[in-house]
Amino acid sequence: MTIKQLLEMPIDKDKSKCGGFQLTVKRARSTREHGKKYLQEVLLLDSSGEIPGEVLLPNYVPLQNNANINIIVCWLQPGEKGPKLYVEQWSPVKWSAEGQAEPRTSYNEDMQYGEPLHIVKSKVKMHVVCAMIQASGLREGMPTCNDSFKKDINEWVEFIVTGE
Repeated sequence: MTIKQLLEMPIDKDKSKCGGFQLTVKRARSTREHGKKYLQEVLLLDSSGEIPGEVLLPNYVPLQNNANINIIVCWLQPGEKGPKLYVEQWSPVKWSAEGQAEPRTSYNEDMQYGEPLHIVKSKVKMHVVCAMIQASGLREGMPTCNDSFKKDINEWVEFIVTGE
């Protein structure tokens, strides 16, 4: 997903919630305490444009200018000058010696930023099940909760979370 595509979405947490893409922090700004976590104001960019945003930090370790981050969960919210991206879960991008972004070595380890993987998977599973039920239209022929149905759901969850 690009910033241009994000800006075409409605400014509504339920309708614009998304993730699974990478952005660059063009400008890291002020950080303020938010409960037991921190929020940092940033200006994010990709090849299609820029968007102001707020990034939730689990610890007081502010982002730096030109940092690349993987967006895991975000949504649009109203800002002073238009839409603003609220990033709830993210992870830093690690670079190889050849200048290539390195994939995570293990999807079974807890995330450094955001929620543990088992919680993310359970949330994804809930959305997959809801989508499958909605697609069936609650009519005759609706999938039943048999082993094949469970296998399909688990395969979709793995694909969404790991891309494999």
